[in-house]
Amino acid sequence: MPRSLSEEDPCPGRIVADAGGAFAVGAVGGSVFHFVKGVRASPSGARMTGGAQALRMNAPRVGGAFAVWGGLFSAFNCAAVYARQKDDPWNSIAAGTATGGLLSVRQGLRAAAKSAAFGAALVALAEGMGILANRAQAAQAQRNRPPVHNPTLAAAIANRGHATQQNLPQVDDPILSAAVDDPNLVDAVANRVHAAQQNLPTVDDPAIAAGGGGVQGSSGHPTFGKEVEETKKPKDNGREI
Repeated sequence: MPRSLSEEDPCPGRIVADAGGAFAVGAVGGSVFHFVKGVRASPSGARMTGGAQALRMNAPRVGGAFAVWGGLFSAFNCAAVYARQKDDPWNSIAAGTATGGLLSVRQGLRAAAKSAAFGAALVALAEGMGILANRAQAAQAQRNRPPVHNPTLAAAIANRGHATQQNLPQVDDPILSAAVDDPNLVDAVANRVHAAQQNLPTVDDPAIAAGGGGVQGSSGHPTFGKEVEETKKPKDNGREI
């Protein structure tokens, strides 16, 4: 995944920071390694002195080697970033290849090629492990993310509730009234409407069915009730008897 150039230090300062960090890692690691090696190689009674002497002689050398490797790697990485105008793992792999080859060029082309391949493989392994770790962390964060309220969906449900309320007769039902403002009660409204439709008797008259009622003359709607009563009166040639 490409990384923004602002995620790390700018390139002139990054080279110095990487070289200093590499020197610190090499000096600390070299101190521990050579101190233990000196203690084990020294005779009994002079182990601490031998360890300290080995530390003083070798730790600066190891730290300097790490600093050279880190500084060259960072310089090649910066050059690749500004040449390609994006920061991604391929820049680090190219920098590892160039650094490994340059540090071994005095030993011959074959040794430089082997060192370049080793540097590329080492950096590619580190970058791959970093990508896998980032993906695992992102997946874990996605699973732990709480549900987010969607204002657009809430507005759509509220609008549907208002439209449903406009098409229903005026009733004193707290569930229907609260559903307009509470999206969680929309299902309750739908169930209530469905149950009301199931309780209506079957009507064969298209006019009554279109009016939405099922009880002759007693639907509760004044206009519709009047129409039903008029249909019940006998007629003679279009005139009421």
